[in-house]
Amino acid sequence: MLKHITLLLFVFALALGSTQAQSTKQKEKERIAQLKQKEKERAELAKQKAKERKELMKQKAIAREAQLDAKYEALDEAMLQREEARRIAEKERMAALKLKEQERKDALKEKEEAVKEKERAAKLALKEKEEARKQAAKERALELKEKEAARKLAQKEKEANKKLASY
Repeated sequence: MLKHITLLLFVFALALGSTQAQSTKQKEKERIAQLKQKEKERAELAKQKAKERKELMKQKAIAREAQLDAKYEALDEAMLQREEARRIAEKERMAALKLKEQERKDALKEKEEAVKEKERAAKLALKEKEEARKQAAKERALELKEKEAARKLAQKEKEANKKLASY
């Protein structure tokens, strides 16, 4: 019986060892599977992080491009505004020059008209003076004729008186 117990114990130990060995193998397989799973998860996580980094870099590049686009757009807008302001200033300057030229022409025209008016007035005054001189000359000539006629008349009277006195 002791043999039986010993044999039973031996079989039990063998079964237990075999079960334990199987359990250990199973645990090793599970551990390896877990390690593979963890490695797979790490690889997936690394892949995900790389993808996120790549996406982040894309977003940063897009943001930089957008920032550069905005900067150049602002510069273009500023240049357009400056060009428009220059164009407006040029138009205003040209309008001011035209106005100044027109004022100069108007002033010159007024001056010419004033000179013509002065010339007309001078001619008129000269004509009036000439007419007054002619009139004065006529009056003097008339006075002289009257004086001469009066003198002749007085001479005739004197002669007539002399003739009368001699008779």
